[in-house]
Amino acid sequence: MSYVIINGNRYDIPEMNFDAVCELEEAGVNILGADRSNMKLATMARGLTAWIMGVDVQTASKELEAHIANGGNIVDIISRTTEAMQKSGFFAQNRQKQPQDHKVKQYPGKNQQYQGNRAQRRANDKNRGNGNRSQR
Repeated sequence: MSYVIINGNRYDIPEMNFDAVCELEEAGVNILGADRSNMKLATMARGLTAWIMGVDVQTASKELEAHIANGGNIVDIISRTTEAMQKSGFFAQNRQKQPQDHKVKQYPGKNQQYQGNRAQRRANDKNRGNGNRSQR
């Protein structure tokens, strides 16, 4: 099992599962849709620390402040946790289940289908009624 040192204490990194992904999202960490250009490192470190320690984000913030004051690095927490997540069965199973061949089915466009329906409606309109179109 992977671990990380936070403020001099060793914490085992929990196993990644769907519930863990939800907990991390609630703590401000977007694992599934992480966008590197818009990543908030401090928020991510705080959320990961809260998840690892099993505490709320306010407690994790205090622990991270002490960790940094004692010479610790938040990037190390993020990288060790990310490595453990990548090795977890949750992400490994999802990668294996993805199809290798991405064939796109070809469907007629909406415009083509709409034009066909419009022509059919016009033909039906001509056949409607009794032909008596006198003005009233």
